[in-house]
Amino acid sequence: MAIELARRGVTVRIIDAAPAPTTETRALGVQPRTLELFERLELADPAVAEGTRVTDFRVFSEGKQFLHLDLHGLDSPYPFLLMLQQPRVESLLRGRLENFGVAVERRAELVALTQDADAVQAVLKHGDGTTETTRTSWLIGCDGAHSTVRHQLGVQFVGAAFEENFAVADVLMDWPLPHDVFHAFLNRGNFAAYFPMPDGLHRLTVAYRPGQTPAGDVTYDELQAAVIRGAPPGARIAKVHNAGRFQIHQRKVDRHSVGRVFLAGDAAHVHSVVGGQGMNTGIQDAFNLGWKLAAVVNGQAHPRLLDSYAQERAPVTRRLVKGTRRATRMVLLRNPIATAARRHIAPHITPRPALQRVLRRALTQLDVSYRDGSGGSKYDRLAAGDRFPEIELLHPSKYTLLVHNAEPPLLGDIHTLVDVRQVENGVGLTLVRPDGYIAVLTDEMDAVSAYLETTLGQRSSV
Repeated sequence: MAIELARRGVTVRIIDAAPAPTTETRALGVQPRTLELFERLELADPAVAEGTRVTDFRVFSEGKQFLHLDLHGLDSPYPFLLMLQQPRVESLLRGRLENFGVAVERRAELVALTQDADAVQAVLKHGDGTTETTRTSWLIGCDGAHSTVRHQLGVQFVGAAFEENFAVADVLMDWPLPHDVFHAFLNRGNFAAYFPMPDGLHRLTVAYRPGQTPAGDVTYDELQAAVIRGAPPGARIAKVHNAGRFQIHQRKVDRHSVGRVFLAGDAAHVHSVVGGQGMNTGIQDAFNLGWKLAAVVNGQAHPRLLDSYAQERAPVTRRLVKGTRRATRMVLLRNPIATAARRHIAPHITPRPALQRVLRRALTQLDVSYRDGSGGSKYDRLAAGDRFPEIELLHPSKYTLLVHNAEPPLLGDIHTLVDVRQVENGVGLTLVRPDGYIAVLTDEMDAVSAYLETTLGQRSSV
């Protein structure tokens, strides 16, 4: 979020209560859609160079494979899930932020906030015990599942209770399976997944049903028992590097903003680790809000543009929480009839091309869409609100107006917000937003002008 603002000339201050960057692995997978957005920050190539590419996903039920997804041929320049530990992702982002002259202020914690029509007043507590009161035009809480900002706003975390308990460990596996393939083994209510990691390691994730989580620290014997329950005979853990437990209660906020204060990332939504969507969804929250807030701060857009942040991201969050909850319940099935159906019927259904396309796009977040308020799209035909797939044609920070087989129009003063590019394929005009989603598909320049006037309060001189 700070990068998106700073690279558009907005003065930004970023604080973190932690004394140093995290060294815990935490999130791992970087989705293709996130890599497409990272390309706009010149971070995609450095990330890919550090991570492990995974294109092959295999899921087994009681020893029989019932789902195989192959990401080769995915409609993206990044047809793979990139396994890159959260500390490395944070390091790349921190370095890019420093390129704009902004550093993270450590051991600085927000403890209270109030706001009026013109500004937000924040009380900060520093590591040396001193407090500071500061005023800012806008404030964004990206402060996690236990968000102080959310509590200060009185925003509710809503959703039906659905407790999930996990043991996770970074392990070196001794087994015959290829390293660069994701494997998950489901076995009568037991679940163990193996995410390939750099340096030849795997992130082993073991899910427990409520009330069945072992007490105390995660042990080698506990992890090895999970391996024995699902992995091929003879598989064993050669070494455990890090291990821990965590619990999730799936929740989402009932509103994404109050006045001049916004919530993003885990402060706005918490959901299952199944599918590796959490960190990516938070990053995409930032891309949605960042360019809009910068346009408002820079006097290029009416503040009403900020209302679209919640209108667009709330359905994505709602859909994500619902989808990951359904997936988690599926992997923890223990009813004999249900597990038999998963084992014997699903293998005949999951290879169907239409279902494969839906699953691949959902896994990689390429189906996130703002077209109709559902949060996603299963359609082949592009519409306003969909992700624009040819990202190589887009300006990294402005709107892009693609003019197909015609002379480009003159936009006058608004050229500072819109980059016009002439392309040979297709017909008509395509206006793509700074976050890579289609704003307008039309044959008439008047429609583009009307959108710009309505959305940004500015009109081209065409």
